[in-house]
Amino acid sequence: MYLFDNELFAIECIAKYAMEGLDVKEGGVHDGHSDEFAHCPTPRPKGQRSRLPGDLGYYLTFFDHQKQGLLQSVDEGRKCYFNYKVKLYLDTWPPGCFELWDIYDKFNKFTEETKKKLSESRTGEKNHLFGVPRTEEWKEAQSKKVSGALHPMSRAIIVIKPDGTELHFGGVNEAARELKIPTASLNGYLKFGQVLGRSKFKNWQFFYKVKE
Repeated sequence: MYLFDNELFAIECIAKYAMEGLDVKEGGVHDGHSDEFAHCPTPRPKGQRSRLPGDLGYYLTFFDHQKQGLLQSVDEGRKCYFNYKVKLYLDTWPPGCFELWDIYDKFNKFTEETKKKLSESRTGEKNHLFGVPRTEEWKEAQSKKVSGALHPMSRAIIVIKPDGTELHFGGVNEAARELKIPTASLNGYLKFGQVLGRSKFKNWQFFYKVKE
């Protein structure tokens, strides 16, 4: 039986959860977001607003569901995700982010006129969604930015785990990507710099390394 790429990914996620002891289910919370039901291998029928008994699929973490939706879009030839949710995922710069951005762009059908208006209305980093061609030079520049340590504006980060282990990152993007933390949440942890009293990172500490 043929398996769609999005289904293969979902099955791999289920196996990963089992190995890591993650209880991903309805009402569960991982990645700082609620777990979600992924209709798989095919998307929810058009016009159906909610999950129905007997619908095929799996419970995945929020971020894994967004990637599954992108892969499903390729399998189905149409958009199978919500823009704002996928954008939250892509903003963590996951592995293969350039290819995933390309899928995101492909299934968001903007006319050239719309792209121009959106590009003109946006500033800074957001411009890359619409107005900047994804050349090899652009990708190289973004890679340096994503890596954190190579970007001149990055601030090095130290993370101390409950057992005293120290993790060092070149910047917020790198730490968010490696630890699978939403950037907004990580910025909040760094703002206070104290040992966390709750969340899945309870008893962890996040702070900026003082530059010499």
